Amino acid sequence: MALEEAMALTNRLLTSADALAAMTARLRLDELGDGGDHAVRAQLDRVADVLDARDIYDGLDERERAVVVAFARSYLSQALDLLENPLREPGWSYTDPVLLQAQGSASAAVATLFTAAGLGAPGVRILDVGTGVAGLAIAFCRTYPEATVVGIDPWQPALELARRNVEAAGLGARVTLVASTIEDFHDEDGFDLAWLPSFFVPEAVLDDAIGRIHEVLRPGGELVVGTTLGEDGSLETAVDKLRNLRSGGSVTTAAAALARLERTGFANVREPDLGPEVPLRLGVGTRA
Repeated sequence: MALEEAMALTNRLLTSADALAAMTARLRLDELGDGGDHAVRAQLDRVADVLDARDIYDGLDERERAVVVAFARSYLSQALDLLENPLREPGWSYTDPVLLQAQGSASAAVATLFTAAGLGAPGVRILDVGTGVAGLAIAFCRTYPEATVVGIDPWQPALELARRNVEAAGLGARVTLVASTIEDFHDEDGFDLAWLPSFFVPEAVLDDAIGRIHEVLRPGGELVVGTTLGEDGSLETAVDKLRNLRSGGSVTTAAAALARLERTGFANVREPDLGPEVPLRLGVGTRA
């Protein structure tokens, strides 16, 4: 009886995973154009109809489709790595270029959330902590005219891709890439805006990271701490914590992030209301 129950639960969970893969594949077909099996294409549309998602996905423009596809590919790849390597030590140790590029493309959506929260302005100097392949750094440049970005990351496989991406985007004069952790980072010019994704920063150094950014911000500069955790005991939150821990990051909540900002001496500490559908939470503080 135990096997039957386990298989039934596995099948329910697989349905969700397969549905995500199906919707992502359907979006990729828009990139790939004609081709493929007609019956498979028709069934992808049926899955979209069952999910009542056709209008949502069909309403995306090219850039938005790319973000959703990248988001799904990155998380599905990380899930597969967990399945194949459950004994691996926590940390961001991925070298697969497809996964790294997917994660970077997905992170580009953060720039849109910044503008929705009323953060930033043309010409700002931005610190992008954990820049990865520079997807967000490039998005910042496109979002804020004349802005410059310093992207820092200790992971060389990602930085190698970042350099190529910045060059391909023609942003070499506006994006500077530095191989460093935030704890060891030094800067003399100061920043107007800084991004700190807590889910990629180890818990043991999170307070030091916030303090270091406070030091390199200009007066009036703002630090934005990203968290993805809710306050409830849902499956989504449990999986979120697992993903963060395995990536070597923190599992802090938005409320805890705000408390850290206040303890460090930030003023006007707040959480912008991005709406219930946005999985990312932002904690913002201003250097007085």
